[in-house]
Formats: sequence, C-alpha cells, structure tokens
Amino acid sequence: MIDIDILGQLIPNPITMVVQLCSTLVLFLLMKKFLWKSVKNFLDARSQKMQSDLDASEQAKQEALSDRQKALQQLQEASGKAEDIVTAAVKQAKDEKATILAQADKEADAARKKAHEQIETERLSMYKDMQREMVEIAMTAAGKLIGEQNGEELDRQAIDAFIKEAQDGE
Repeated sequence: MIDIDILGQLIPNPITMVVQLCSTLVLFLLMKKFLWKSVKNFLDARSQKMQSDLDASEQAKQEALSDRQKALQQLQEASGKAEDIVTAAVKQAKDEKATILAQADKEADAARKKAHEQIETERLSMYKDMQREMVEIAMTAAGKLIGEQNGEELDRQAIDAFIKEAQDGE
C-alpha cells in the first residue's frame, strides 16, 4: 500500500514558512522603497483626472441645462412675438376692410346721388318738353279752331301763363 503522510502535507514546515515570510517582507520593503512613490503619484494623478472629468461633466451638465432654459425662453419669446404679429395682422386686415367698406359706401352713395340727380334732370327736361308739346298742340288746335295765325306769340304766352298757374296749384 501506499504510505501517504497526510498530516505532514497539511501542516507546513516552519522553516519554509519563516523563509517565505522573510522574502515577502523583503519584497514589500523593496516595493515601498522603489515603487511606492511612483505608484502613489500615478494613483493620485488618476484620481485627480477622474475628479476633473467629473467636474467638467457637471459643468457641461449645468451649461446644457442653462442652454435649455435659454432655448425655452427664446421659444416662448418667439411664440409671443408670433402671436403679436398675427394679432397685428388681423387688426390691420380688419382696419383695411373697414376702410374699403367705408370707401365703397361713399362711392355707392355718390353714384346713387349722381343717378338721382341725372334722373331729376331728365325728368325736368321731359317735363319741359311735354309742356312745349302741349303748347304746340294747344296752338295748333287753337289755330285750327280760330283760323288765325297772327296772334300766335300772344297765344303762346297766355298758354305758358296758364300752365304755370296749373303747376302752382298742384
């Protein structure tokens, strides 16, 4: 059978243990003497770099928030200006509409007045023409009845005076 010393395998040799502890101590002292400052400087530099990156990130975040607030404010101002422009345009359009309608009313009134005056002038002209025709008819009828043409001017004046009296009586 195979003889295996299990207890010897589980408990280490004290001399080997002391040598290993001494070599670890020597390695630790050498590392502390030669490498500790450079490793510490490297770790400090890395820590400072990370802190500056975090600070820059925080500053960029604050600037982004500030820019966002400015953008929102500019958007609100632009929206307000656009609303003012639309309101002004609507008001101007209403004013122009009122001006155009007022001018159209004036032109329509002027046209009505001109047409009324023209109708009145034509009516008076027709009335005078009708009076002349009536005088002519009356003269012709009187001339045929009487048979005299000598007092035609006197008859005309008499008929005109009669017509004026008839008009005044209306």
